[in-house]
Amino acid sequence: MKKFVIHKGNDQKVNLTHAPSRTDTRGQVKKLSAPVSSAGSSIKDDLSSLKEAAAAVQRIRLSAEHELELARKVMADARKYQQETARKARSEAQQLVLHARLATQREIEELIRQASEEIQKVLADIRVIRITAQEELAAQRKFTDAAKLYSMSFTVKKDFPKPEEKKKKQLAAVK
Repeated sequence: MKKFVIHKGNDQKVNLTHAPSRTDTRGQVKKLSAPVSSAGSSIKDDLSSLKEAAAAVQRIRLSAEHELELARKVMADARKYQQETARKARSEAQQLVLHARLATQREIEELIRQASEEIQKVLADIRVIRITAQEELAAQRKFTDAAKLYSMSFTVKKDFPKPEEKKKKQLAAVK
């Protein structure tokens, strides 16, 4: 302990004992009051510094618990955000797949419609060609029948001459 001597007006000396200093948990130096007796005051000093240290530890523990609680809240929010984001992503993926399926279905229906129209056009052309061929075949049959009739009539004329021609032939033979 340091002793200081202070002179007061009539040369009276006052001895003051420099009180010991303590450092709290925040690094601040605290001056403790001058002890009454060195052993008793040392225990009181130690007790009070222990109480201060316990209070500081309690404050630190409460602060740590508060930080832990905040960290847990942040983690819970992060999990919630992750789940929500994953749900939204799945939903958007399902929407995208659904839209793609619908668009594909529309395209397929359009292609089927176009193919059906083309098939109908080809079938109409085939019908026209078939009808034309049938008409041509009917005309050929008529020509064939006419040729047969002509041929038969020619043969009949040859085999059975007309009575006028017979007379002409006979007169020509007689002469």
